[in-house]
Amino acid sequence: MPPKHLIQVGKIAAAIVLAIVLVITLAYGSLLREMDRAAEEYGKGDTEAALKTYENVEQRVRSLGAIRIIPGKDRQNLFLNQARLLYALGRYDDAKERMDREAEISGSSSNDSRFLLLKGEIAFRAGMKNYRDSTKRDVRLLEEALQVSEDTFRDSLRLNSNDWDAKYDFEYINYLRNLMNADQKGQIKILMENVRLEDQRPPALPADQAP
Repeated sequence: MPPKHLIQVGKIAAAIVLAIVLVITLAYGSLLREMDRAAEEYGKGDTEAALKTYENVEQRVRSLGAIRIIPGKDRQNLFLNQARLLYALGRYDDAKERMDREAEISGSSSNDSRFLLLKGEIAFRAGMKNYRDSTKRDVRLLEEALQVSEDTFRDSLRLNSNDWDAKYDFEYINYLRNLMNADQKGQIKILMENVRLEDQRPPALPADQAP
């Protein structure tokens, strides 16, 4: 039988571990509630407020040193929802940077169709913006963006063939590329001028992205 002082030490150690687990559980529960609030703001179209809340959650998780150990689904949603909001605000580089954060932790974000869908949308809109902003309207900028976007949507569909957003986007990009290959630049011009690049309300948050 172990000496009494060892038993006492064991009880104290167990109590400390239990206290630590309890504190972490309560803290993480608070973070999840914050993500719920961000999702509500997101659904109401309050883009700036939702983004700020998600950023605060990420900062708190990092301050706890838990960004790599929280459940993968929660972490992916945290980064992806930030990226989707930044995309809605037209901050394409920042949106890509948020997705890169997940890739740095998990090794890749290219095995998730949701990330690929957003990457394809960003490539398309960023390419259109660069095309419109270029002095000479360099068609090569548009061609390159469409190629990247089409390839990314194709990869997204390989992972989730039932994603109707990815299907629509893929078909639309494919249609634009066929027009360009046929040298129908007039139609391309009309299409480009009718695609809005202004800030837009983000689409409704999919159920699988809600905390």
